[in-house]
Amino acid sequence: MSLKHKAIEIADDLKREDEIKVCCTTCPQECVITVQLKKGIIDSVAGEGCKRGKKFAQKEMTTPERTLTSTVMVTCGGKAALLPVKTAAPIPKKAMTLAMDVIRKTKLIGPCQMGDVVIANICGTGVDVVACRSIKEENHAC
Repeated sequence: MSLKHKAIEIADDLKREDEIKVCCTTCPQECVITVQLKKGIIDSVAGEGCKRGKKFAQKEMTTPERTLTSTVMVTCGGKAALLPVKTAAPIPKKAMTLAMDVIRKTKLIGPCQMGDVVIANICGTGVDVVACRSIKEENHAC
């Protein structure tokens, strides 16, 4: 089914006739994709270099998502260190600010392993925040 026959509602802040360019991040080609809007509905998508590009552009216009990376303070063995963390999957862009507020307030005690869940189901997104490295008591320095 072509996009002209399928009405796809876009994000509220883009409800107008316009041409929007998005840079696809699904493969190394990084295609610049042009999305044509008519009355707040995606009319056409052009410029994708692979079959994933069209789907990416539609998602970017309707419900954009990003992987969030940050750090959390960990106290281990009497010393403090910053633990790099990330969301295990992309979360909605609208939830990013609230998620960062939660991450900033999080403090851990004790050692942790890479992949450990640091915050479960951040902001009700169904996505966990996980540790990106291990911090052990005997060698916890960054």
